[in-house]
Amino acid sequence: MSIIEYIFNAIRNKTLNSLGVERDLMKLIEDKDISRAESMMQNRDTEVCEAIQEYNPETHEVNKRRDKKRKDREPYRVQKLPRTRQRYINEIELFFLLANPILWKNKDGMSDNAFTAFNDFLRDTRFNSTMRQAKRLAGAETESAKVYHIYKEDGAPRVKVLVISKSKGYKLRPLFDQYENLIAFGYGYYLKEGGNSIEHFDIQTPEYIFRCRHGALGWEVEASGNPTGKINVIYYRQKKAWDGLQRRIDREEYIDSKAADTNNYFADPKVKATADVVQSLADPATVGEVIQMTGSESSIDYLAPPEYSSMKDSEKKDLHDSILFDTFTPDFSYENMKGMGTLSGEALKRALILGYIKRDNLKEVYDEMVDREKNLIIAIMSNVTHPELSAELGRMVLEHSFAEPFNDEKDKQWTAITSLYRGGLISLETAVTMLAVTDAPQDEIEKIKSEKQENMENQMRMSQGNSRQSQE
Repeated sequence: MSIIEYIFNAIRNKTLNSLGVERDLMKLIEDKDISRAESMMQNRDTEVCEAIQEYNPETHEVNKRRDKKRKDREPYRVQKLPRTRQRYINEIELFFLLANPILWKNKDGMSDNAFTAFNDFLRDTRFNSTMRQAKRLAGAETESAKVYHIYKEDGAPRVKVLVISKSKGYKLRPLFDQYENLIAFGYGYYLKEGGNSIEHFDIQTPEYIFRCRHGALGWEVEASGNPTGKINVIYYRQKKAWDGLQRRIDREEYIDSKAADTNNYFADPKVKATADVVQSLADPATVGEVIQMTGSESSIDYLAPPEYSSMKDSEKKDLHDSILFDTFTPDFSYENMKGMGTLSGEALKRALILGYIKRDNLKEVYDEMVDREKNLIIAIMSNVTHPELSAELGRMVLEHSFAEPFNDEKDKQWTAITSLYRGGLISLETAVTMLAVTDAPQDEIEKIKSEKQENMENQMRMSQGNSRQSQE
């Protein structure tokens, strides 16, 4: 029996023992009816495409303004001035959550080797940068995913992390049960094969990985066992960063464009004159600086552009403030930041409280996702890349926390911890753990104690040598 036949027999047995949607999915995969299998999964393309359109300034509504028709002349081209408000709001949201790397702490003192290997895995798979990419895409498109691709290179297992989203050419299809547990994940994409674009759709479950290819005669399915026992995908979903404010953003862009039209119209000097003055200006022999006026009713005046009314100014300011306030986005403009130059610590945090409120709201989503990713990484290490550390990895008790966005908070925290240690209020072990500057705190504590002991012995030898010299 081939490996493919064995896997499909296992799928058939699982189908008989499964219930509901999972059973239906397995049956469709067994029948190679991948299109129907995909239709069972969650499809959020409508919301995602809407968010992408709003995020891209080239596809904003203001770009659809029609030019003004003019009789026997070219149409007057109106201004279309989109802004990147959505991008700014999303980047500030990302800054407050992930400006600095996520902090990890191992509460089990007997698994330092596993914890060191865990941190090496994060570094090798670029965890922090892929985390930022996934968060940026989710804030812009409402969803993204990180795929942990497991493969072999020169006979050794390797892991590559791929961040995928709609804007990167992928369609994301999660499948949840009624308790919001992820029971399968599919993602579609196209590959160039012999000059043709061929559709692919991969499906992952905890037990199997199905790589599906849409060939000339239908779907071809290649099945393999999943070595980790978990779906090797982390799916991120959130509301778009500017949720609920698109109409105000559209209005702001419309006002800017209308103001630009007015400025263009009055860019060249325009005059208002009576007919006799116009006729005198038409005489080529008239000296340029002289305007001939034939009577008391003659007149000539420059047309001044309409002044920017206080009503327009008030609306502009209200739009600017409300867009930022309603999305919990601090104003980091140059003028606003000048007034914060002397603020630090708690005073700065209070001044930027909107950003911290949004940060805490986002933690409700990303805390769970990071915890799931931690469990997936440990499963990959235990079963694929580091099986020799499986027991230690299983003992680890990992906790994570989102670092403060401003580095001066960390400097002040370190200074305070150092002062507490020197004052005898906390132990060396507590100080090293609180500082969190090393992945192996126990090893660091032993090194510090060893260096202290060595320094004391050197000082004792020096003092004994000095006393002998004085006696001689």
